[in-house]
Amino acid sequence: MSKLKHNQVYLEKISSKHINEGWLEWASNDSNARVLNERPYKYNKKQLLKYLKDLKKKNDLMFAVKLKKDNTYIGNIRISDIDHYNKRCGYGRLLGNTNYRSKGYGLLFLYKICEVAFGKLKMNKIFSPCYADNHRSLASNLEFGMRISGYFKNHVRKYNKYKDVYFLELTKEEFKEIKIKYQ
Repeated sequence: MSKLKHNQVYLEKISSKHINEGWLEWASNDSNARVLNERPYKYNKKQLLKYLKDLKKKNDLMFAVKLKKDNTYIGNIRISDIDHYNKRCGYGRLLGNTNYRSKGYGLLFLYKICEVAFGKLKMNKIFSPCYADNHRSLASNLEFGMRISGYFKNHVRKYNKYKDVYFLELTKEEFKEIKIKYQ
């Protein structure tokens, strides 16, 4: 478990200003493109501006994640597929600033996702796909307390190859227990 505390990062609603603060660099990076779940995988500025517009149409939520100590922008989280009737939503995260990888910040991203989904949106469950070959993300999700709820062979075509996908989930009740570790 990470020694980091949830209050070491904060969320800021994503906007076009974030494109030039690091998002464009991360979204056009080869290693990040390998793990992004949505096409075109590698983005240019025009595509990110369209992405922002489409977020509003879909009613998805996206936030920049920043360090509280110095306001450094380190990545993004997204809440998608919000289903208020069934009280579930999807999530995604990108720890774009490579200086903060392998230090537990991905776990804090998940904590912040849960705060929004379970606290503000009153969801009962969150879920996310994860490419089977994205070992760091899978390990981080499992370390946080997510559960594998499915495995789909050859589920997604990416760069003309089919990829296996794990589906991960967490309920509001399960998060209550996890929350204690980050206080």
